Amino acid sequence: MEAIREVEVVVNKTNGLHVRFAASLIAKLQSLIHDTRILTKIYVIHRERKTPITSLLALISYKIQKGEKIILRFEEEVSQEIIEKIKDFIQTPDYEESQDHSKTDQLLMENSVTVESVLSSLPNGIVVVNKENIITYVNEEAVKLFEIPLDQLLNHRADHVIPHSRLYHVMQTGIAEIAKKQVLNNRVILTNRSPVIWDGKIVGAVALFHDISTIEELSKELNEVKKIKEQLDLVLHSVEDAIALSDQNGDFLYTNPVMEILLKELDKTHSIFQVLNKKVWRKVVDYHRPFVEVVHLENHHAYIAKLHPILVDGCFCGTVLTLSPLNEIKTLLQQLEIAEERTRYLEQELSKHERFNGAFAQIIGYSDELMDTLSIANKVAKTDSTILITGESGTGKELVARAIHEASDRNGKPFIRVNCAAIPAHLIESELFGHEKGAFTGAFQLRRGKFELAHTGTILLDEIGDLSLELQSKILRVLQEKEIERVGGQQVIHLDVRVIAATHRDLFKMVKTGEFREDLFYRLNVIPIHLPPLRQRKSDIPLLVDSFRKQLNKSLGKNIKGYEKGFMEALIQYDWPGNIRELQNIVERTMSLSEGEYLLVKDLPKYLISSQLLEDAPSIISNEWKKEGKVKTMEEYEREIFQYAIQYYPSFNSVAKALGLTHKTVASKVRKYGIEDYLGKKYQ
Repeated sequence: MEAIREVEVVVNKTNGLHVRFAASLIAKLQSLIHDTRILTKIYVIHRERKTPITSLLALISYKIQKGEKIILRFEEEVSQEIIEKIKDFIQTPDYEESQDHSKTDQLLMENSVTVESVLSSLPNGIVVVNKENIITYVNEEAVKLFEIPLDQLLNHRADHVIPHSRLYHVMQTGIAEIAKKQVLNNRVILTNRSPVIWDGKIVGAVALFHDISTIEELSKELNEVKKIKEQLDLVLHSVEDAIALSDQNGDFLYTNPVMEILLKELDKTHSIFQVLNKKVWRKVVDYHRPFVEVVHLENHHAYIAKLHPILVDGCFCGTVLTLSPLNEIKTLLQQLEIAEERTRYLEQELSKHERFNGAFAQIIGYSDELMDTLSIANKVAKTDSTILITGESGTGKELVARAIHEASDRNGKPFIRVNCAAIPAHLIESELFGHEKGAFTGAFQLRRGKFELAHTGTILLDEIGDLSLELQSKILRVLQEKEIERVGGQQVIHLDVRVIAATHRDLFKMVKTGEFREDLFYRLNVIPIHLPPLRQRKSDIPLLVDSFRKQLNKSLGKNIKGYEKGFMEALIQYDWPGNIRELQNIVERTMSLSEGEYLLVKDLPKYLISSQLLEDAPSIISNEWKKEGKVKTMEEYEREIFQYAIQYYPSFNSVAKALGLTHKTVASKVRKYGIEDYLGKKYQ
């Protein structure tokens, strides 16, 4: 016989499928079928609704009347004899049904349906399991929370279909779990689980699920408001100005500690009119505009008073008053003068270059050659286009690739670098695409390749020109199809990866000689980015040296403040075949050999400098200082140092960096000694 059978049956009981009959039907089934698994696979279908025959509440909720037809659906094999007995049990009329029984059945039916209606209408999810952990009841709200169809919940083990149900654990321990948080389908759920006890025995368990996602969001918002308030309080307590908040009548609602001290010193009450006259107040109230004036208080100090209106939906609600000591203005003007000078310098620098994403800040240099390259990189970072970075070894190809990744929408996702030239030919395919267990000798377990590891992120194929033609064809497939197969595997793995390739070789020339696939070259060369060698951007050398100096001061434990005349000239005249990497190594070597606070020409490698530069390199101390018997004052020595230093830099800011001083100190000393005209005279 077939495993699934459907049998039509007519309900002939006087009160239809009422509670007492439904209970006796379930008892009859249990006496005929002892296998629980088979019992859970018998269903009643009525008016296109399907429910397990063992679910009492669900059955009586149908309100099936005498004479109505139902379908019994058997989804497990049941003997014809048992089916006939069940059918006869349902269809046999109850001729001897008493009036008392009818009334009792009606009362039970009404109450049971009411209970089922209440449970179905609750805004909370409810799940009931029997002692075998089989789900016997689920209300509509629970179905919505789990996002699982009802027929996949009822008559299934709770621990198989509900994540972290723990109902079996509750039955085992007999201990309820109250107010436990869990996350279901991106909702925060508060769960209560309790054992169901009958006649002193645990016969099942019930769980109540309450969606508190909205409450959680409100809690987060409240915490954020508290955090902002604490931050605002911290700011108001940290400023040196006196600050007060008043209501629409001028009475202070809040005063920061500075204002508290001032009012106490003046022996004033907490009213704005103790500080400002009413005319000023009236102007702010009438015109809804801030007002500033100088006020002289009884402590014989003058203050700049600023009164700002507080407007809510255009209505005046109060004011914010700040008092700043007037004697600070001169200091502020001096600082402003210095700041304006610094601003002019920075504006000149910024005007030369467009603004880049912050990810490119780690790339040092402002030469036009580098800026043109970074401009392209910055523009294409937000796209998913394939990029080919070319340039000599040591020009920073990996640094630019990483900056592109960090400036893209894939920032925070994997950035995987593969040095194609450093991996042996017999391992490169496994390294890139991974391998299955047993794919080759030594493949003891499954291993994911670099492309899989870079899924949703970026992969850098460094030195791609060193790949064999066979591997090139497989890379081409990845670019075209966005999929791979592991070595020894048959499963196609789809990928979402941005590919950046880099090489120091001339791929166009390699295409002509047949060493590189033409189709792969054009696939990679969608966005070509060429990094200029250091010899073509020598104006960046001082900036690079200064950056390396700061880094190496920390790692080497040095305190190198600058370099003597001739040192930078030596670096600039050299062609740097090893590019930035070679420059960094030379700076590290020179700093390691240095015994003082300045880098000297004599410590540079001999191949890097000309004999003329070595002879012309001056001492920091002038010859006059060394004349026998000649001793100058400290101010004279200081003047000579500043006069010497400012000749080799274009701005006070760069002089300050070289000498390890602040911009303000350098500007002050130069003006003091009247040597402004020497600034940048020998700068190249």
